[in-house]
Amino acid sequence: MATTQSMLDDLDKAILKLAQGDLPLEEAPYDVWAAELGIGPDELLKRLAALKASGVIREFKAILRHRQAGMQANAMVVWAVPEERIQEVGNKLAEEPAVTHCYERPGLDEFALFSMLHARSVSELQKLIDAIARRIGVERFKVYTSVRELKKSSMRYF
Repeated sequence: MATTQSMLDDLDKAILKLAQGDLPLEEAPYDVWAAELGIGPDELLKRLAALKASGVIREFKAILRHRQAGMQANAMVVWAVPEERIQEVGNKLAEEPAVTHCYERPGLDEFALFSMLHARSVSELQKLIDAIARRIGVERFKVYTSVRELKKSSMRYF
């Protein structure tokens, strides 16, 4: 069983390979994976917990496909924030329910904070952006809306 990132055995790698994909839509999805791996469900869950505890995986959770769930508008918003306010404004952005990603990206002039927002419509998205700008106290920002999705996938390591 893995205790550090450099000590993954073949079974850990097989578990990670399954965990990178979709969870089976079954009443007992872990039982399906365990059977595929030739181990019991308890062993699978124990190994997933160990991989998380050792820092190999950060989280194991469902990812909502936002377009299929009715969120038809999204945008990357870049915020012009003075360096001394990056942490404060970044924390505020991270607390916003509509913000799914928030990053500091230095070296891009004053637009160092990036956030991704999702909404049901373009008009709802614009209202969200305006409301967030007021709450965080930032007047200068740029909005890059998505026109169409060309690729969306999670990284696969194994």
